[in-house]
Amino acid sequence: DRDLVRLHRLHRSKTLPSREEAALYAKYATAAYGEAMIRAAEMHSSGRIDTRHAPTDRSKIAKHVGLPGKDIIVADLGETDSNYLRHFIAVDHARKKVVLSIRGTFNLSEIVVDVAGFSRPFMKGEAHSEMSLMAEQLWERVGDDVRQLLQQNGKDYELVITGHSLGAGTACLLNILIHSDKRRHVHGRPVRCFSYAAPPSFAPLQAAPSDAIKSTTNYIHERDAVPFLSIDSVRHFFSCIAVIDENTKKMGFLDRQKLVTGYSPPDASLRHSVLKASLARLPPISGAPLLTVPASANIWIREKDFVGSDDYDAQDCDSTRLAKRGIIMDTNMLFDHFPTKYEHALNRLSKMNPE
Repeated sequence: DRDLVRLHRLHRSKTLPSREEAALYAKYATAAYGEAMIRAAEMHSSGRIDTRHAPTDRSKIAKHVGLPGKDIIVADLGETDSNYLRHFIAVDHARKKVVLSIRGTFNLSEIVVDVAGFSRPFMKGEAHSEMSLMAEQLWERVGDDVRQLLQQNGKDYELVITGHSLGAGTACLLNILIHSDKRRHVHGRPVRCFSYAAPPSFAPLQAAPSDAIKSTTNYIHERDAVPFLSIDSVRHFFSCIAVIDENTKKMGFLDRQKLVTGYSPPDASLRHSVLKASLARLPPISGAPLLTVPASANIWIREKDFVGSDDYDAQDCDSTRLAKRGIIMDTNMLFDHFPTKYEHALNRLSKMNPE
């Protein structure tokens, strides 16, 4: 139950991005997956899908995020193998932003394998090895373009980094990298990060520049499991499975079958043992610290009354408490991970709860 992480209602006194901004940059995160995902988002939003052929991903991206086509400066969204994550860069002159949107991995097996990886030293702390490498390689690819666009468009333009899933985790680490040494990588310009379904990627939070953490907001939709996937959480998950296995060995065959099929509920002793195991902390192992999402706020969104109500609420969670929460097993854990679900929920939230 999410009450275990002591969620609290959003307070207007806390400095957070507006809901409109959150909904906007969710569109950018969706658009990084290309035309097929954009069309899915449009269908989810309106119930209709545009069947007309779009000549390029660039024009479709521009329409989805509400910019002229000429302001999509870079659209590196090809499907060929590469040593860096696919992405696009846009300039929003109305809002004075340079936006870097990073595509994640949207294959469940790849998500599990990639996210449940070991860590390595990164920016005075430890970070997920693959995502930190992706952040470094991507900045080598786009750093000059980003700096040039910021310089060309005036001192009041800021950089916004966004992404979904592994793209979100990479965005968080890239944000830390850019904030190092007083943001010299972008000549001191302001930088913010909007991450959607970011997995745990950095530890300890105190090792990152405080401005990097403060400038990052992560969003979680319903029962999405990816924001909880790490080596540490997988270890704890299997420790709970071991407790269940040990307790059910003592049961007779018929009682075990009733439990497995849901005919009989677990008894108080089994529930207590599993709860105790879920709350216990396993000793750390080399390369697998308790990684967290390096964000000052994790906004957890879910339907308020019942599934299908399309009436959403949002709550703010602490990164460390979330990391200790572990994996949530649920039938919707993959479905709730779709970027289109994030986009729809945030769009509804922005309209239903004006700031």
